Amino acid sequence: MKAPTMFVAGVLLSGLALACSWSSRVLEASPLSSQPLKAIVVKAAGSPVRADWRVGAPIAFERLTVFPVISDQPTASVDFITLDQGLRSGKVIITELGANGQTRRINRRQISDGAEVNRLALTNNSGKALVLIAGEMILGGKQDRIVGHDCVIEAGNVPVPFDVFCVEHGRWSGDSMFGQGRGDGSGAGAGNGGGRGTGSGSGSGGGAGPAQDQGRIIAMTVAPMALPNIREKAQAKKSQGDVWNAVSETVMVTATSSETLTLNSVYQDKRVNTRINNYERAFKNKLSAGNIVGVVAAVGGKIVSADVFASHALFQAYWPKMLKSYALEAVSTIDPSKQQANRIDAEAFLARSQGTSDSDGKEGVYRIAENQSSTDASFELQYTKKNPTLVHFNRVAKK
Repeated sequence: MKAPTMFVAGVLLSGLALACSWSSRVLEASPLSSQPLKAIVVKAAGSPVRADWRVGAPIAFERLTVFPVISDQPTASVDFITLDQGLRSGKVIITELGANGQTRRINRRQISDGAEVNRLALTNNSGKALVLIAGEMILGGKQDRIVGHDCVIEAGNVPVPFDVFCVEHGRWSGDSMFGQGRGDGSGAGAGNGGGRGTGSGSGSGGGAGPAQDQGRIIAMTVAPMALPNIREKAQAKKSQGDVWNAVSETVMVTATSSETLTLNSVYQDKRVNTRINNYERAFKNKLSAGNIVGVVAAVGGKIVSADVFASHALFQAYWPKMLKSYALEAVSTIDPSKQQANRIDAEAFLARSQGTSDSDGKEGVYRIAENQSSTDASFELQYTKKNPTLVHFNRVAKK
């Protein structure tokens, strides 16, 4: 009798040990959750790109939920400058790129020999490394564009080409003056020529830029950010046609009047702007803590984007325009779902996409690592000069 008893006891102990080992991998399941245990177990989050990142309590307003990304590690020591800061200072100039890939000067004025839809040139005289983030809008020139992918441009007096996508399908002309008092898209103004209707009135970030050469030099101040849906078309699909289609859809859904189908007209629309302002007020001062370095954003219960930066200061520089873009995504999304995203989903979204991978960049300056799956894509911008620094992590959901 002792042998069978010991055998049964051994089986029970083995079972208990196995159960304890298995349950230790369960992620903080709520005792009030109605989901079966197995569903929670298989939803384990992947490892974040940086081990020091953790997700804070969500902040929600209407259809937008934002999860702050927190890091208590020392901030990056590299003193970067953003596009908005450079343009405001007048030390950064963007020009149309010549057909031969070069620009030239005539009578001390920089002009282009031609122009390309998908490339511009930037001269960075700030003395600091300039960060460009995919989706940043560049207003003026022959047509409005967005930055095509993250990159870093070193200081120097030589124009550096960079990739862009057009977000204004109905215009290819540069005869009007641009840059004088152009705002960040939050204020409606009178059209500035060519039937654009994008406004030259002052917005919340308005200010004069450097002298213009009949529209060829693009010198605006603070511009909006393309919404995540359009950023995904540029970064992941790398398709100008898909970018145009996404812009057209946004214009149509928001019932915006735009003669040239420019994304900026949506930000300029008074009705849309009123709704975006409501989101801005709801999130005001909610992410000012010094250890917040990024966010994971969800619209209607679905995670749409993660943007995490090297430091709190860099995040704060981008947060206002990021918030506008997330708010526009919420305003222009038709899906009526009222579900709320949860923290487990947000934590999982800080991991790299699992699928194909690729890398590009400029040797000795920066590296951009790209990972794509069928559902999303992630991008890691690393500044490689001196000590390698992760400048920006972005992950976008695919539609």
